[in-house]
Amino acid sequence: MTPPLSTATWLEDLTWSEFEELAPRVPYWILVAGSTEQHGPHLPLGADTLVVQRLAELSSARHGAVVLGSIRTGVLHAFQDWPGSQRVPADVLVGQATAMARTAVPHSNRLLILNGHDENHEPMLLAARELAERHGTDVVVVEWAQLVSDVIREVSDSTSESHAGEGLTSVFLHWYPERVRTGLIAPGTLPAGDLTRDDLHVSKRAHHVVRFRREDVPSGVLGDPTAADAKKGRAVTDALVERVDALVRERGWL
Repeated sequence: MTPPLSTATWLEDLTWSEFEELAPRVPYWILVAGSTEQHGPHLPLGADTLVVQRLAELSSARHGAVVLGSIRTGVLHAFQDWPGSQRVPADVLVGQATAMARTAVPHSNRLLILNGHDENHEPMLLAARELAERHGTDVVVVEWAQLVSDVIREVSDSTSESHAGEGLTSVFLHWYPERVRTGLIAPGTLPAGDLTRDDLHVSKRAHHVVRFRREDVPSGVLGDPTAADAKKGRAVTDALVERVDALVRERGWL
């Protein structure tokens, strides 16, 4: 069961003197990487950030880690044409991540990057390598949906989870039900292809860089969120929290 959200610690909430006193005892540090992009008419633009932000808070509360902050605008190619979406170049994202992470270097020098947006994955790996080479930082990058892809497939009734589909919508119905426009949940466009389909339900795939057109994906949804429910979301998020716990213990950070 997901533990209650209680005493997460965000860097921005500390005073400098509180930080100075706390920093030597921090077991590891967390950086949240998200995006501001469309997630259909039923989920907010900040969906990617909100999922990993909640995960960061639960992990912080459980382990005493400190959340360095959230990157809320990510690399965006696929859905850049939708209103409200924001994007930054990959090198800017790398620079922002490494700058924020340097706070951890004089202390435990252990960093968990929780990524909620798949197009951020390569820049976060570049940032991780730079931190490891320049500062000796022990960095782990986690893309949340990949960490629990098996659970998403297990609980899903639909056969596609590409963008704003059943899995993500279920997570929101559990963690953020007040942010879901339930009356606007509707089937989306089914993703095309087989090996080139960007879909958690595809076991083997080749990466295809695509920029979606609004006329081809009218709602912005790839998949079918109508089967989503909070019970499925709870199964996914419970597994997610436990696997992050197992990950940091595996690294010897606790």
